[in-house]
Amino acid sequence: MAKHKPSEFSREFWLMCFGSLLFFLSYNLMLPELPDHLRKIGGAKYLGWIISSFSICALLARPFSGLVTDILGRKWAMMGGTAFCIVAGLLYPISQVVWLFFMVRGLHGFSTGFAPTGFAAYTTDIIPSHRHGEALGWQGLFSNMGTSLGYITGSLLVFLFGRSGMYLTSSLLAIGAMYIFSKLPEDKAARQHAGKRSKKIFHWKSWKPALLMMLICIPFGAILTIMPDFTVFSGFSNKGVFLSVSVGFSLLVRIFSGRLSDRLGRPFSTAIGSSLQLISLLMLIFTHGKIWFVISGIFYGTGQGFNAPGLFAWAGDNSSSHTKGRALGMLFIALEIGVIIGSLGGGYLFNGTENGYRNIFIASAGCLATCLLFSIWFIGNHRNNKVNPQ
Repeated sequence: MAKHKPSEFSREFWLMCFGSLLFFLSYNLMLPELPDHLRKIGGAKYLGWIISSFSICALLARPFSGLVTDILGRKWAMMGGTAFCIVAGLLYPISQVVWLFFMVRGLHGFSTGFAPTGFAAYTTDIIPSHRHGEALGWQGLFSNMGTSLGYITGSLLVFLFGRSGMYLTSSLLAIGAMYIFSKLPEDKAARQHAGKRSKKIFHWKSWKPALLMMLICIPFGAILTIMPDFTVFSGFSNKGVFLSVSVGFSLLVRIFSGRLSDRLGRPFSTAIGSSLQLISLLMLIFTHGKIWFVISGIFYGTGQGFNAPGLFAWAGDNSSSHTKGRALGMLFIALEIGVIIGSLGGGYLFNGTENGYRNIFIASAGCLATCLLFSIWFIGNHRNNKVNPQ
């Protein structure tokens, strides 16, 4: 079997990846500073809505993002979403009342519902199907690098240039991303199907990866909600230990896991990923101590690194060039629904006690066990999902 190197991917692919890094960096760098902004304008009691308002508006955009991606083109979805990010970065500094702040936050969330659909669709357009997993692993690596860099640079920018300087930097990064996307050519095969394009918003053939995505993201939403407090409860002074460890290992395994999903099939990849994340949750339920806590983060992040490339490649495999945007949009819809359910459920069950944490981890483990069972079922009944390298 011939081995392929990442360097064999086209120049357009790497440009798109770098543009996605700038895009994710542009809107994630402000996230650590938004709570302080909201407090200063008198909205301290609405802090929980900083993420919720963003996610809800992103969810509302997801169905339309697939339609735009398929009808107008991949690059226009990327450029349109990025344009909203530019505007949002310029509006935050003048958002000095709570209602205006959340209007801008909603606009920002709506914008991020478009561009990632374009990224994934463009990747599966220009990369052969037997390498979709590997390519989406690389694309996810760049996107997550942008997210991680954003978390650590936002506060530094505020220290150096003030909050307005940070927001301006966000817009400048988005302008850079938009310039890159404007230079990308549309895939010719996708254009040839313009006459066949349906105006249906949803692509129901992608229900299998969408279902697994939702089951995986419910625990993720719960962990985002309670893990900072649980980290302190476990004896750490840095609230970001678990998330930092998990994100780091997710990045490390994405390329390898993408190749594995290309060879063994997409359900195998999610079976491995959900198994690793289930082990992580069982550790949090039954074990104690800082070492086990960190090991749990390693398992959780590694599992996420297996799940994401395989699921997005699966949706791409099950769609044609003129429905690919909506197929991938279905996955993003499932992602947002899962995060919202998990965050609201985690907040409801959270009471700051050891039993409260355990109940959340038990419910999350149940979701991952269900995902594992579905993955095994899909392996047994749908072996045609396997993509064999040629």
